[in-house]
Amino acid sequence: MTNGKLGTKLREAAAVAEKAAETFRAAAESRTLHTLQGEDFRIGDIPGKTVTKIVYDSGMVGGPGRAIYDALMDSPEDELCPLCRHGEVTQLDHVMPKATYPALCVAPENLVPVCGLCNHTKNDRAPTDAREVLLHPYFEHADAVNWLDAALNRSALDAGRLTYFVNPPAGWDTTLATRVRHQFDFLDLGRRYSVRANQTLKGIRHHLDLQLRSGGLTGVRIHLEDMATSHLAADPNGWAGVAYRTWAADDDFCQGLFW
Repeated sequence: MTNGKLGTKLREAAAVAEKAAETFRAAAESRTLHTLQGEDFRIGDIPGKTVTKIVYDSGMVGGPGRAIYDALMDSPEDELCPLCRHGEVTQLDHVMPKATYPALCVAPENLVPVCGLCNHTKNDRAPTDAREVLLHPYFEHADAVNWLDAALNRSALDAGRLTYFVNPPAGWDTTLATRVRHQFDFLDLGRRYSVRANQTLKGIRHHLDLQLRSGGLTGVRIHLEDMATSHLAADPNGWAGVAYRTWAADDDFCQGLFW
């Protein structure tokens, strides 16, 4: 089949793609994305890779749909990946993989701007268990309450360094808590956040020492609490706000355990 005939066949399948997008939206809203089956999102007998090559690569990335592509890439206000809240947005991820769910390859709600590391880690995986579905940033907002926490390392070699973990609030149901923990572990967020926090600590040690000399424990704590308040107001589960909050709460750290 020539590309011209394929193109005609794909254009005639617009109704299939529209219905697929509606099905996807309903599943995302009802937290049932894991129940979607790839065979229900095919376009006739056309191979999935062929569909995506013509429709997505030629139409969305390099064709008339480029405006939609650019709008999606520009949508994060702070240019941070919504999956990790850490890396810079550089790519569009298909929530349901385009090769196995070709009817969704240009559905805007199936396209999420992400960082390269999260996109590479997720790859072409499709969730098959409710507990392993990554949070969809268009439909789910887990940041209304704080769930990210950290613990201070007290060893002499790692003074002030942090270990991050998920501490779900009491009001969360078991499935949501499990999903957040899964996303945290799957995307290696504990290590990624710790690296950034430890880099930050290295950069502020001199300032903390000056605060300690001039204002003692109280001076250090006030500074750290102010920084925590500012960062957490912008992102209740940001690694930076949690870092400052954890440091501020520890008497030993505020008395010099940052060296």
